[in-house]
Amino acid sequence: MPITEEQAQKIKEHLLRQLANFPDDKREQIKDQVESMTATQVEEFVEENKLTHLGEGKCIFCTIIQGKTPSIKIAEDEKNIAILEINPLSKGHALIVPKKHDDKIYSYSTEFAKKVADRIKERLGPKEIKAEEINIMGHQLIEVIPLYGDETEKKTTGII
Repeated sequence: MPITEEQAQKIKEHLLRQLANFPDDKREQIKDQVESMTATQVEEFVEENKLTHLGEGKCIFCTIIQGKTPSIKIAEDEKNIAILEINPLSKGHALIVPKKHDDKIYSYSTEFAKKVADRIKERLGPKEIKAEEINIMGHQLIEVIPLYGDETEKKTTGII
C-alpha cells in the first residue's frame, strides 16, 4: 500500500531532524534533496534503505516496545521506556517512549523523563539538560538532550 502525502511529510521531517549528524558542507544539499522528494520517492528511499518502520503506518517506537526492533534501553517503568537516540546530539541523548501509541504526552511520562534526566545528570555530568516533545509517526515522545557546551543546541520547549 503506497504511503500517503501526510506519511511522506512525517518521514521527511524525521529525516531532516537528522541533519545535525552530517558534515556542515553537506547539510544544505541533503536538506534540499529531502524536501524535494515526492511521496513515491520517499517510499522508495524507505524501502532501499530498509527503513520500513518509517512507512506503511508502522511505528518504529511501537516495534521497539514490542521487542521487534533493537534499541539500547536505559530505563523502564510500567508505562514508558527510555532508549538512547541512534543519532545523538550528545552523550546520553535519550528518548522517552510512552508504551501507549498516542499523540499526547501525559504527566506520568513527564515525571519519568525527569527521573531519567536526573540519572543522566548524576552519571554524565552535563552542564544542563534540555527536553522537548517530538512526534514521530504519530507517537509523541520526549527527547532528553544533555548539553555539555560543545554541541549545536536544538530548539526545546523546556518541559523538564
